[in-house]
Amino acid sequence: MSISNQRDMLLSYIQERGWRLRDIYIDDGYSGTTFERPDFMRMISDIEMGKLNLVITKDLSRLGKNYVMTGQYTDFFFPQFGVRYIAVNEGYDSQNADNDIAPFKNILNEMYAKDISKKVLSSRQTSARQGKFMGSQPPLGYMRSQTDKHLLVPDEDAASIVKRVFKDFADGDSGRHIADILNKEGFPSPAVYHYGKKGKTHPNPKVSNTWGGSATILQMMKNEVYIGNTVQNKRSVTSFKTGKRHP
Repeated sequence: MSISNQRDMLLSYIQERGWRLRDIYIDDGYSGTTFERPDFMRMISDIEMGKLNLVITKDLSRLGKNYVMTGQYTDFFFPQFGVRYIAVNEGYDSQNADNDIAPFKNILNEMYAKDISKKVLSSRQTSARQGKFMGSQPPLGYMRSQTDKHLLVPDEDAASIVKRVFKDFADGDSGRHIADILNKEGFPSPAVYHYGKKGKTHPNPKVSNTWGGSATILQMMKNEVYIGNTVQNKRSVTSFKTGKRHP
């Protein structure tokens, strides 16, 4: 069910009972295995400040998919602050005494998340061994093939800039000086360029349109894709529950 449909369903549930809506908390794009989600943490803060007395989700998995942490909130945190919790689709209501099924639901949700994590990792490892590009954004001078999103092809509009950067660096020019020249000529930073190429603006307004000194240039010099190599899976996630990576 889409986020908008979940929201509409819960709004109808609230309106039918004549309850007053205090706020809506949505963490679209964040995994339920982590509880460090921006709007989830905002909700927790509001509870601690006494702004909420009821939390409603579509099901228990919308609260979280780590059964230990989910249980901490449903069994301890919410009761501590006098907050009633309802998971609509599963008929869970913390005011009802007959809620013994909740811990098992939480375990099943975590097992499902773990299984999905393993399948995604296996798929990415297979693609990496096949030499497919798995990055979110192609290096400057390349773009995704229109027929295969994991295949990089030259981007002729930026290729001349890349060649010039490598030539100037090989001739002894500093990364900072090269970046200064590109900024003076008005060539956008790689991150901004790729979005502009697609007729879009970068979703993060804090991303600079300028080349950040020597750092970006040196990063290009170290990128093995420019000599025909694709290096994948340099970092791995220690646990699907935390999403934290290590080298």
